Amino acid sequence: MPITQSFDPDGEEVISPYQTAHHIASFPETMIVTFQPKTFAVLLELYAVTPIADLYLEEAVDQDLPIYPGRAYTFDYRGTTLGACLSPVGAPTTVAVLEKAIALGTRSFVVFGSCGALVPNVAAQGIIVPTSAYRDEGTSYHYAPASDYISVDTADRTAEILSELAIPHTSGKVWTTDAFFRETTTNLAKRVSEGCIAVDMETSALAALAQFRHVAIHQFLYAADSLTEDEWDPRILGNLPREQRARYIQMAVEIALRL
Repeated sequence: MPITQSFDPDGEEVISPYQTAHHIASFPETMIVTFQPKTFAVLLELYAVTPIADLYLEEAVDQDLPIYPGRAYTFDYRGTTLGACLSPVGAPTTVAVLEKAIALGTRSFVVFGSCGALVPNVAAQGIIVPTSAYRDEGTSYHYAPASDYISVDTADRTAEILSELAIPHTSGKVWTTDAFFRETTTNLAKRVSEGCIAVDMETSALAALAQFRHVAIHQFLYAADSLTEDEWDPRILGNLPREQRARYIQMAVEIALRL
C-alpha cells in the first residue's frame, strides 16, 4: 500500500496520546513551540517559567538539564498564562509532542522556526507565513487524505496579527520535506514553479494535525539559509544573533496573546 493511502480516519488508534498524558490541572490552552535550543534558552531567560510536563515520549537524557526537547513550561505575561516547549526538529517528533499537549488541553499553538528561502526576494531573517505546504513528508498522510498540498487554515489570522503588530512579512506556499540532503535541483525547480517560496520540515504535518484534531496551529518561519543561487548559501543558519532570537520569541508571545 502506498503511503498516500495511509489515512485511516475511522480506525482505532493502537496508542492514543491520551494514554501517555497524565492529567495536569490548568494546563495552558495556548502554547509557544520552537525548534532551536539556543532560541528556547533565550525564552527561558526572558520569562519567569515553571516546568510543568514532559511532552516527548522518549526518556529524557538528563532530567536536571534545563533545556531538552519535549519539556514544557508555563509562564504569565500581561495577565495571560502561556505554555512553551522546545520541540525536536522534523514532522514526526513535532507532531508527537503537540499530540501530547493537545491531550493535556492545549487548543492553540504558535510554532516558529527557520526555513530555507527558495526565491531571491526573501531576505535573511525575513518572516514567512505559510499559506499551504507541499507534503513531501510521511506524517501528514496519517492525518489527512492524500493531496499534493495542504492548506494552513490559520494563515490569514496569523498574517493579520503580524500586520497589526507592524511586522513585515511575506505569505506564500512552502515545501515541507523530511530529507533536506535530498532537495535536488529538479525538485526545487518544480516547487518554485508551483509558487513555493521556502522549504521547511514541519509545516504540512502541522497543518494536517490541526485539521484532524480540530486545534489552531499558527505558524511563522524566518528565512535562514538560501537555496536560490547555484550553490547553497547558509547565510545566518546556526548563527542567529541573540537579539534576533529574542525578537522572534516576543513576536510569538504577542501572537499568542491575540488568539
